[in-house]
Amino acid sequence: MPQDPDAIKRTLFIGNLSIKSITDRDAHNELRALCKEYGVIKAIRFRSIAFAELLPRKLAFIRGKFHSDRQVCNAYVEYTEEESAKKALELNGTEFQDKHIRVDLANNDKEHDMKKSVFVGNLDFAAEEEDLWRHFGTCGTVSNVRIIRDSKTNLGKGFAYVQFSDRASVSLALKLNGTEVNSRKLRVQRASEQVPKGKKAVDAKAGSVTSVLEGTRSVKGDKPSNKKRRTARSRNFAENRLNTANSARASAKAPAAGAQRGRGKPRKRV
Repeated sequence: MPQDPDAIKRTLFIGNLSIKSITDRDAHNELRALCKEYGVIKAIRFRSIAFAELLPRKLAFIRGKFHSDRQVCNAYVEYTEEESAKKALELNGTEFQDKHIRVDLANNDKEHDMKKSVFVGNLDFAAEEEDLWRHFGTCGTVSNVRIIRDSKTNLGKGFAYVQFSDRASVSLALKLNGTEVNSRKLRVQRASEQVPKGKKAVDAKAGSVTSVLEGTRSVKGDKPSNKKRRTARSRNFAENRLNTANSARASAKAPAAGAQRGRGKPRKRV
Protein backbone atom coordinates (compact mmCIF):
# COMPACT_ATOMS: atom_id res chain seq x y z
CA MET A 1 0.00 0.00 0.00
CA PRO A 2 1.37 3.48 -0.81
CA GLN A 3 2.74 5.52 2.11
CA ASP A 4 1.81 8.94 0.75
CA PRO A 5 -1.31 10.17 2.63
CA ASP A 6 -2.79 11.63 -0.55
CA ALA A 7 -2.19 8.38 -2.44
CA ILE A 8 -3.82 6.35 0.34
CA LYS A 9 -7.00 8.42 0.04
CA ARG A 10 -7.41 7.38 -3.59
CA THR A 11 -6.45 3.73 -3.01
CA LEU A 12 -8.97 0.90 -2.99
CA PHE A 13 -8.55 -2.31 -0.99
CA ILE A 14 -9.82 -5.56 -2.56
CA GLY A 15 -9.79 -8.75 -0.48
CA ASN A 16 -10.53 -12.40 -1.27
CA LEU A 17 -9.16 -12.13 -4.80
CA SER A 18 -8.33 -15.31 -6.65
CA ILE A 19 -4.61 -15.98 -6.94
CA LYS A 20 -5.26 -16.24 -10.66
CA SER A 21 -5.28 -12.44 -10.72
CA ILE A 22 -1.51 -12.80 -10.35
CA THR A 23 -0.70 -16.05 -12.12
CA ASP A 24 -3.05 -15.80 -15.10
CA ARG A 25 -2.73 -12.94 -17.58
CA ASP A 26 -6.39 -13.07 -18.64
CA ALA A 27 -7.58 -13.02 -15.03
CA HIS A 28 -5.29 -10.08 -14.29
CA ASN A 29 -6.68 -8.20 -17.28
CA GLU A 30 -10.22 -8.90 -16.05
CA LEU A 31 -9.36 -7.35 -12.68
CA ARG A 32 -7.83 -4.31 -14.31
CA ALA A 33 -10.85 -3.91 -16.61
CA LEU A 34 -13.24 -4.17 -13.65
CA CYS A 35 -11.44 -1.46 -11.70
CA LYS A 36 -10.94 0.69 -14.77
CA GLU A 37 -14.71 1.20 -15.01
CA TYR A 38 -14.46 3.64 -12.09
CA GLY A 39 -11.47 5.71 -13.15
CA VAL A 40 -7.89 5.83 -14.32
CA ILE A 41 -5.65 3.32 -12.53
CA LYS A 42 -2.18 4.37 -11.47
CA ALA A 43 -1.02 1.05 -10.00
CA ILE A 44 -2.19 -2.33 -8.69
CA ARG A 45 -0.23 -3.95 -5.87
CA PHE A 46 -0.85 -7.47 -4.58
CA ARG A 47 -0.42 -8.37 -0.92
CA SER A 48 -1.17 -11.17 1.60
CA ILE A 49 0.36 -13.83 -0.62
CA ALA A 50 1.34 -17.18 0.90
CA PHE A 51 4.48 -18.76 -0.50
CA ALA A 52 5.48 -22.42 -0.48
CA GLU A 53 9.17 -21.79 0.23
CA LEU A 54 10.99 -19.63 2.77
CA LEU A 55 12.56 -17.30 0.25
CA PRO A 56 12.68 -13.51 0.13
CA ARG A 57 9.16 -12.47 -0.81
CA LYS A 58 10.17 -10.71 -4.03
CA LEU A 59 12.20 -13.71 -5.17
CA ALA A 60 9.39 -16.15 -4.29
CA PHE A 61 6.95 -13.94 -6.19
CA ILE A 62 9.14 -13.85 -9.29
CA ARG A 63 9.62 -17.62 -9.21
CA GLY A 64 5.90 -18.19 -8.67
CA LYS A 65 6.37 -20.23 -5.48
CA PHE A 66 2.78 -19.78 -4.31
CA HIS A 67 1.37 -21.94 -1.52
CA SER A 68 -1.09 -24.55 -2.77
CA ASP A 69 -3.32 -24.18 0.34
CA ARG A 70 -3.78 -20.43 -0.14
CA GLN A 71 -5.71 -19.66 -3.32
CA VAL A 72 -6.58 -16.03 -2.57
CA CYS A 73 -4.76 -12.75 -2.08
CA ASN A 74 -5.48 -9.06 -1.53
CA ALA A 75 -4.82 -6.09 -3.77
CA TYR A 76 -4.48 -2.33 -3.48
CA VAL A 77 -5.69 -0.39 -6.50
CA GLU A 78 -4.41 3.17 -6.64
CA TYR A 79 -6.43 5.58 -8.76
CA THR A 80 -5.45 9.01 -10.00
CA GLU A 81 -8.59 10.48 -8.38
CA GLU A 82 -10.01 9.94 -4.89
CA GLU A 83 -13.56 9.94 -6.23
CA SER A 84 -12.81 6.88 -8.36
CA ALA A 85 -11.97 4.81 -5.28
CA LYS A 86 -15.18 5.90 -3.55
CA LYS A 87 -17.30 4.94 -6.56
CA ALA A 88 -15.70 1.49 -6.70
CA LEU A 89 -16.99 0.69 -3.18
CA GLU A 90 -20.18 -0.58 -4.80
CA LEU A 91 -18.19 -3.70 -5.77
CA ASN A 92 -18.13 -4.91 -2.15
CA GLY A 93 -19.75 -8.33 -1.81
CA THR A 94 -20.02 -8.93 -5.57
CA GLU A 95 -18.75 -12.13 -7.14
CA PHE A 96 -15.61 -11.88 -9.23
CA GLN A 97 -13.89 -14.96 -10.63
CA ASP A 98 -16.17 -17.19 -8.50
CA LYS A 99 -15.32 -15.40 -5.23
CA HIS A 100 -17.07 -12.74 -3.15
CA ILE A 101 -14.66 -9.83 -3.00
CA ARG A 102 -14.32 -7.51 0.00
CA VAL A 103 -13.91 -3.93 -1.16
CA ASP A 104 -13.11 -0.96 1.05
CA LEU A 105 -11.07 2.22 1.10
CA ALA A 106 -7.47 1.69 2.14
CA ASN A 107 -7.79 4.47 4.73
CA ASN A 108 -11.12 3.29 6.06
CA ASP A 109 -11.78 4.68 9.53
CA LYS A 110 -15.54 4.30 9.69
CA GLU A 111 -17.12 3.00 12.86
CA HIS A 112 -17.45 -0.79 12.95
CA ASP A 113 -20.66 -2.10 14.51
CA MET A 114 -19.69 -5.24 16.42
CA LYS A 115 -23.38 -6.03 16.90
CA LYS A 116 -23.53 -6.95 13.22
CA SER A 117 -20.67 -9.45 13.44
CA VAL A 118 -20.00 -12.97 14.70
CA PHE A 119 -16.78 -14.60 15.83
CA VAL A 120 -15.99 -17.97 14.21
CA GLY A 121 -13.58 -20.31 15.98
CA ASN A 122 -12.19 -23.81 15.42
CA LEU A 123 -11.70 -22.94 11.77
CA ASP A 124 -9.57 -25.10 9.52
CA PHE A 125 -6.18 -23.43 9.00
CA ALA A 126 -6.55 -23.94 5.24
CA ALA A 127 -10.06 -22.46 5.11
CA GLU A 128 -10.65 -19.57 2.73
CA GLU A 129 -12.88 -16.52 3.04
CA GLU A 130 -15.15 -17.87 0.33
CA ASP A 131 -15.98 -20.89 2.51
CA LEU A 132 -17.45 -18.54 5.12
CA TRP A 133 -19.11 -16.23 2.60
CA ARG A 134 -21.15 -19.16 1.33
CA HIS A 135 -21.68 -20.87 4.70
CA PHE A 136 -23.07 -17.75 6.41
CA GLY A 137 -24.68 -16.32 3.29
CA THR A 138 -27.86 -18.21 4.19
CA CYS A 139 -28.26 -16.01 7.29
CA GLY A 140 -28.39 -12.71 5.41
CA THR A 141 -26.28 -10.33 3.37
CA VAL A 142 -22.61 -10.68 4.31
CA SER A 143 -20.71 -7.39 4.07
CA ASN A 144 -17.25 -8.81 4.74
CA VAL A 145 -15.33 -11.84 5.99
CA ARG A 146 -11.96 -11.59 7.70
CA ILE A 147 -9.86 -14.65 8.51
CA ILE A 148 -7.08 -13.75 10.93
CA ARG A 149 -3.83 -14.90 9.36
CA ASP A 150 -0.21 -15.34 10.35
CA SER A 151 1.81 -12.28 9.32
CA LYS A 152 4.68 -14.38 7.96
CA THR A 153 2.95 -17.30 6.23
CA ASN A 154 -0.45 -15.67 5.48
CA LEU A 155 -2.13 -18.94 6.47
CA GLY A 156 -5.11 -18.89 8.81
CA LYS A 157 -4.80 -18.95 12.61
CA GLY A 158 -8.04 -20.86 13.09
CA PHE A 159 -10.55 -18.07 13.69
CA ALA A 160 -12.38 -15.39 11.73
CA TYR A 161 -15.01 -12.64 11.86
CA VAL A 162 -18.09 -12.42 9.66
CA GLN A 163 -19.93 -9.11 9.38
CA PHE A 164 -23.51 -8.75 8.11
CA SER A 165 -25.41 -5.81 6.73
CA ASP A 166 -28.01 -5.95 9.52
CA ARG A 167 -28.14 -7.13 13.13
CA ALA A 168 -30.97 -9.60 12.57
CA SER A 169 -28.59 -11.84 10.62
CA VAL A 170 -26.42 -12.34 13.71
CA SER A 171 -29.16 -14.28 15.51
CA LEU A 172 -29.47 -16.60 12.54
CA ALA A 173 -25.70 -16.99 12.31
CA LEU A 174 -25.51 -18.08 15.95
CA LYS A 175 -27.66 -21.08 15.05
CA LEU A 176 -24.81 -22.30 12.86
CA ASN A 177 -22.74 -23.01 15.96
CA GLY A 178 -21.55 -26.61 15.71
CA THR A 179 -22.06 -26.85 11.95
CA GLU A 180 -19.13 -28.02 9.85
CA VAL A 181 -16.87 -26.31 7.34
CA ASN A 182 -14.11 -28.45 5.86
CA SER A 183 -14.99 -31.26 8.30
CA ARG A 184 -14.50 -29.06 11.39
CA LYS A 185 -17.28 -28.02 13.76
CA LEU A 186 -17.41 -24.25 14.01
CA ARG A 187 -17.66 -22.30 17.24
CA VAL A 188 -19.88 -19.30 16.54
CA GLN A 189 -20.56 -16.52 19.04
CA ARG A 190 -21.23 -12.82 19.06
CA ALA A 191 -18.20 -10.77 18.04
CA SER A 192 -18.90 -8.30 20.85
CA GLU A 193 -17.88 -11.04 23.29
CA GLN A 194 -14.39 -11.05 21.75
CA VAL A 195 -13.59 -7.32 22.05
CA PRO A 196 -10.15 -6.99 23.72
CA LYS A 197 -9.43 -4.95 26.82
CA GLY A 198 -6.87 -2.16 27.15
CA LYS A 199 -5.48 -0.15 24.26
CA LYS A 200 -7.10 -2.22 21.54
CA ALA A 201 -10.47 -1.79 23.20
CA VAL A 202 -10.04 2.00 23.14
CA ASP A 203 -9.17 1.81 19.44
CA ALA A 204 -12.23 -0.36 18.87
CA LYS A 205 -14.51 2.25 20.45
CA ALA A 206 -12.87 4.83 18.22
CA GLY A 207 -13.97 2.80 15.21
CA SER A 208 -10.77 1.08 14.10
CA VAL A 209 -11.84 -1.98 12.10
CA THR A 210 -8.41 -3.58 12.33
CA SER A 211 -8.13 -3.23 16.10
CA VAL A 212 -11.59 -4.69 16.62
CA LEU A 213 -11.23 -7.62 14.31
CA GLU A 214 -7.78 -8.61 15.54
CA GLY A 215 -8.88 -9.05 19.18
CA THR A 216 -7.95 -12.43 20.65
CA ARG A 217 -8.99 -11.92 24.27
CA SER A 218 -12.43 -12.33 25.77
CA VAL A 219 -14.38 -9.64 27.61
CA LYS A 220 -13.03 -10.96 30.91
CA GLY A 221 -9.86 -9.11 30.05
CA ASP A 222 -7.11 -10.95 31.84
CA LYS A 223 -8.33 -14.38 30.84
CA PRO A 224 -6.20 -15.88 28.04
CA SER A 225 -7.80 -16.91 24.78
CA ASN A 226 -8.69 -20.54 24.12
CA LYS A 227 -5.62 -20.88 21.93
CA LYS A 228 -3.30 -19.72 24.74
CA ARG A 229 -5.01 -22.02 27.24
CA ARG A 230 -4.58 -24.96 24.88
CA THR A 231 -0.94 -24.05 24.42
CA ALA A 232 -0.41 -23.82 28.20
CA ARG A 233 -2.10 -27.19 28.76
CA SER A 234 -0.04 -28.80 26.02
CA ARG A 235 3.18 -27.38 27.47
CA ASN A 236 2.32 -28.56 30.99
CA PHE A 237 1.39 -31.99 29.70
CA ALA A 238 4.68 -32.29 27.81
CA GLU A 239 6.69 -31.15 30.82
CA ASN A 240 4.95 -33.66 33.09
CA ARG A 241 5.62 -36.46 30.64
CA LEU A 242 9.27 -35.45 30.40
CA ASN A 243 9.68 -35.26 34.19
CA THR A 244 8.06 -38.67 34.61
CA ALA A 245 10.32 -40.18 31.97
CA ASN A 246 13.43 -38.65 33.57
CA SER A 247 12.43 -39.96 36.99
CA ALA A 248 11.88 -43.44 35.59
CA ARG A 249 15.28 -43.43 33.91
CA ALA A 250 16.96 -42.21 37.09
CA SER A 251 15.29 -44.95 39.12
CA ALA A 252 16.34 -47.57 36.61
CA LYS A 253 19.97 -46.43 36.66
CA ALA A 254 20.32 -46.42 40.46
CA PRO A 255 20.00 -50.21 41.05
CA ALA A 256 22.07 -50.90 37.98
CA ALA A 257 24.89 -48.73 39.26
CA GLY A 258 24.74 -50.41 42.68
CA ALA A 259 24.85 -53.84 41.10
CA GLN A 260 27.80 -52.81 38.98
CA ARG A 261 29.70 -51.63 42.07
CA GLY A 262 28.83 -54.90 43.79
CA ARG A 263 30.24 -56.95 40.90
CA GLY A 264 33.44 -54.95 40.95
CA LYS A 265 34.35 -56.04 44.55
CA PRO A 266 35.27 -59.74 45.02
CA ARG A 267 33.50 -61.44 47.89
CA LYS A 268 35.53 -63.04 50.64
CA ARG A 269 34.98 -66.73 51.06
CA VAL A 270 34.42 -68.00 54.59
